[in-house]
Amino acid sequence: MKKFIVSIFILFSILGSEYAYSQNNIQTESQLAFNYFRDKEYRPAASLFFNLHKLTRSRTYFNYYIDCLLQLEDYQEAEKAIKKEIKKNQDDRSFLIDLGFVYKTAGENTKSVAQYNEVLEKLIPVKTEITNLANAFVRKREYEYAIKTYEKGQILLQQEHLFHLEMATIFLAQRDFEKMVSEYLLALSVDPSQIKLVQNHLQSALIQDINSSLDPILKNQLLEKIQSETENVSFKELLQWYFMQKKQFKAAFTQARAIDLIGKEDGSRLLDLATAAKTNDDFETALTCYQHVVDKGSDSPNYLNARLGALETQYLLLQQQSTVPKTSWTELSEQYKKFFSEANSSSLNSSALIQYAHINSFYLDQAAKSIEVLEKALTGSGLSQQNKSELKLELADIKLFTNEKWDAILLYSQIEKSDKNNTIGFEAKFKKARVSYYMGELKWAKAQLDALKGSTSKLIANDAIALSQLISDNTTLDTSYTAMKTYAEAEFLMYQAKDSQAILKLEELLKNHPGHSLTDEVYFLQYEIFKHTNKPEQALLALSKIIEEHPYEILAAKALYIQGEMFEKRDETDKAMANYKNIVTEYSDSIYSVEARKKLSEQRK
Repeated sequence: MKKFIVSIFILFSILGSEYAYSQNNIQTESQLAFNYFRDKEYRPAASLFFNLHKLTRSRTYFNYYIDCLLQLEDYQEAEKAIKKEIKKNQDDRSFLIDLGFVYKTAGENTKSVAQYNEVLEKLIPVKTEITNLANAFVRKREYEYAIKTYEKGQILLQQEHLFHLEMATIFLAQRDFEKMVSEYLLALSVDPSQIKLVQNHLQSALIQDINSSLDPILKNQLLEKIQSETENVSFKELLQWYFMQKKQFKAAFTQARAIDLIGKEDGSRLLDLATAAKTNDDFETALTCYQHVVDKGSDSPNYLNARLGALETQYLLLQQQSTVPKTSWTELSEQYKKFFSEANSSSLNSSALIQYAHINSFYLDQAAKSIEVLEKALTGSGLSQQNKSELKLELADIKLFTNEKWDAILLYSQIEKSDKNNTIGFEAKFKKARVSYYMGELKWAKAQLDALKGSTSKLIANDAIALSQLISDNTTLDTSYTAMKTYAEAEFLMYQAKDSQAILKLEELLKNHPGHSLTDEVYFLQYEIFKHTNKPEQALLALSKIIEEHPYEILAAKALYIQGEMFEKRDETDKAMANYKNIVTEYSDSIYSVEARKKLSEQRK
C-alpha cells in the first residue's frame, strides 16, 4: 500500500513539474512571438503563434497567426488553416468571416462577398450569436456587414428595436452622424432610462467631431423627436445636456424648466444648471435658475440652497465688474443679513458668512464688524473642522487687510497645523509665506514657498512657484533686497485696497532703482491697479511700456494679449489684430500664441 501511495505521489510530482514547465514555456514563447510581431518579423512570429495555438487552442494566438500569414501574403496557407478550423468548429461562424477577409485581402472579392453572405444566411435567432458575429465583422472593419447582421437579427428575433446602441456605435465609426443620432434616439424611444448611456456615447462623438458637423444634426433630430413624442421627457433631457455641453446655458434653462414643471421636480436640476452656468461666468442664467427654485416657496427642499446660490452669484458678478457703486455692495450685504435670519444650517451659513464678512471688510470699510461676526461664528457649535478652517482663513485675510500681520500669521499657522496635507492647509501655508514676503522677510518667504511646490493643489503650487521665482529673479544682483521689498510693500498696499499709495510706492521704486529687473513687473502691477480703479487709458499705457521697453521679457506676450483684448472691447479691431499677429510671429513659444491664433482665425471668418 505504501509503495502504491509513493508511486502516485511521484506520478503527480512528474505531471506537476511538466505542467509548470509547459506553462513557463508557453509564457516565454508568447512573449517572444509578440515581440517578433511588434518588430514586423512575421515569419518567426507566425511559427511561434502556430505552435502556441496548437498547444492552447487559444483563438487569440490563431488570429495573430493568420495576421502574420496575411502580412507575408501567404494567402493559401491562411485559407488552409482557417478551413481546418471551420471543420473543427462548425458552430463558430466567425471563422467564415475570417476566411472572407482572407479572400478580400487576396483581391478575390467575389469569394469574399459569397463568404460574408453565407454568414448572414446561416444566422440563427440567438442574441449572443448575432452580437458576436457583428463584432467579428466590426473587428475586420466590415461595417456594412455588421449592420446587416444586426438588421437581420432584428427580423429573426422579431424585435425591431434591438441593437440600436450597437448600430449607432458602428455609424460613428463610419462618421455617418445622421444614422448614428437616429439610432441613439430610437434607443431612447424604446427605453428612456438609457439616457445616461446615450449621453456618454454622444460625449465621445462630440469630442471626435472636429468641424462641428454633428451639432446641427443632433439638435434638429432632437427637436423633431420632442415634437413627435411629447410624452418622452428623455429627449428634453438630452437637449438640455447638449446645450450644456456647448455652454449655451440660457437655451439649457428653457429645457430644464420645462422638465422641472412636467416632472414636478424639486428644483435640483435647475440648481445643477445654475452651478454650471455660474462656473462658466454666465451669471445671468445662474440667477434665473436660482430665482425659479426660490419661487417654489420656502417649503421647497432646495429653497435655502437657491437663496445662497443667488447671493453667491451676485457676489461673484459684482467682483468681476471693474467699477461697482458702494450702494450695490451695501444692498448685497443687507440681502445676506436677511438670509441669515431664515437659514439655520451652520454648514450652509459658513460659506455665506465668509462672503458677508468679505463684503463688509474689503468693500464697505467695516472690518471690525466682520471680525466680530467671524469670531462669534467660530465659538458656535455644529461646525465641522472644514467649516472652522474656512471661517478662520477669512478671518486671517481680514486681519491682514487691517494690517494685523502677526494675528494673521497665527491664524494661518493654526489652519496649517489642523489641516495638514489638504488643500486648505496648503492655502494657509502659502498665505503665511506671502505675509512674510509683504514684511520683507524674503529668504524665509522663499523657503516656505519652495516647500509648497509639491502641493497637491495645482493652483497653490503654481502660485508658490510664481512668487518664489519672482523673489529669486529679482534679488540675485540686488543683495540689499531694497527694490524687492519696495515692490512687496506696493503689493501689500494693493491688497489693502490702498491703490493710490501703491502707485506712489511703485513710482518710488522706478525712481530709486532705474533699469532694475523688476521694472516690467512694476509696469504690470500698475496696469492691474489702473484696471481695478477703472482707468483704462493709464492701464493701456502701462502695458505699452512693457511691450516697448521690455520686449524680451516673459511678460511681453501677456501684455500684448491683454492689451489686444482691451482693444477688442473698445472696437479697435485693427489694433487688437496687430497685437495678436505680433504674438504669433514674435512669441510663438508663448502660452498666448495658441489663443492669439484663434483670435486671428475668428477675425478671418
